[in-house]
Amino acid sequence: MTYNFCTLFDRNYFYKGLAMYNSLAANCTEDFNLWILCLDGLTYELLRQMNLPHVRLVTSEEFESPELLEVKAERNVAEYSWTCASNFMWFLLQKNSSWDKLIYLDADLYFFNDPKILIAELGDKDVMITSHRYTRKYDQAAVSGKYCVQFIIFKNNKNSLAALDWWRLACLDWCFDYLDKGRLGDQKYLDDWPTRFQGVYELRHLGGGVAPWNVQQYDFYSENNKIIGREKNTGEIFPLIFYHFHSFCLLSPTKYLPARRYDLSENVRRIICEPYFRALQNNIELVKKFSPDFNFGYKQVSFKEKMVARLSRFGIIKSIIIFCKLFKDKFYEQKNKG
Repeated sequence: MTYNFCTLFDRNYFYKGLAMYNSLAANCTEDFNLWILCLDGLTYELLRQMNLPHVRLVTSEEFESPELLEVKAERNVAEYSWTCASNFMWFLLQKNSSWDKLIYLDADLYFFNDPKILIAELGDKDVMITSHRYTRKYDQAAVSGKYCVQFIIFKNNKNSLAALDWWRLACLDWCFDYLDKGRLGDQKYLDDWPTRFQGVYELRHLGGGVAPWNVQQYDFYSENNKIIGREKNTGEIFPLIFYHFHSFCLLSPTKYLPARRYDLSENVRRIICEPYFRALQNNIELVKKFSPDFNFGYKQVSFKEKMVARLSRFGIIKSIIIFCKLFKDKFYEQKNKG
């Protein structure tokens, strides 16, 4: 069996997209193709030079329809990439009628185990979607939606294609980064899919879709070179299949912020975030060999965000001590500039 995965990214997500590919190659035991929509010329050229096994490249010029080009000018980079996601899936399935299914992956996923565990769960259903499973204090379902466009499976059949065609046309009509009439980006459209379309299945496996907005619900530990999770409320044990590194910020080749606006424990940082950061560092070194001046993918974050991220892993007393030290360091930094 050969799995067909697809994703899309530009130069600003290059390190993350490459990390996702490498983690997939390291963990997927089935033969696979990863179809990548290169959203700019530099991304295509770098990947072409790298000539990675299992990777199939698609340029924007090959993919973009007149309908997409018409809406491109009125949407920002994020909004346009969201618009492209469903349309890219449609593009691939229309061109490859022999495929049995297509699996979409966000570029900022990272695999720690074999995805076939999740794929097998689809069974005789037609479409698989994944819930956010929000931790209560981070519940954004009313705005961002119940389901997350991160890992979606579409079989190449009537029920599945009906859902995909409806979705891509809806995104062409409206796909913006603000809430409007129950819509937000491409994601809120998924809210009623289990009742709107036949054969839609919600992933049950807890190891698919762990992310900053729900990771607080689990404990993690390493066992036989794999990461094992335990749901705190139920005690259910599960292998971590992939983690969604939403809002992970690469600050420099030696520094990172594990998540904006979310509390991550020291254990999560050590077991999950550190391996990902090392993977990004390896990609930085690799890309230098092909493009020494490549300097994309880094984020600028405020002092406040850095401070909150550092304090979130400690108790109240220690947080106060660290806060005082950070404030003192920042004060003298500003004073020396004056």
